[in-house]
Amino acid sequence: MSLDATQGTGARTPRAAGPAGTVVALGEQALVEGFGLAGAVVRVAETAVEVEEAWITLPRSVAVVVLTPRAAAALGARRDAPVAPMSVVLP
Repeated sequence: MSLDATQGTGARTPRAAGPAGTVVALGEQALVEGFGLAGAVVRVAETAVEVEEAWITLPRSVAVVVLTPRAAAALGARRDAPVAPMSVVLP
């Protein structure tokens, strides 16, 4: 078994192309809870630390993350990493 060079760094390895993945809504409860009605997985994160913890523990099956503006700000440039899932920010 080979070890990933990014293991233990919080970085994620690139995703393989394949069928559509999961949609996650991440951020403050009042802004993301409704996405569950449309089938998204809701990850409530009220603080920057909670946002970061939720982000680094997203499963590989996640294809799109809907972020609140505060959650996006907490993640900063990590959202744009080549190995990150696609993300969109609510207005």
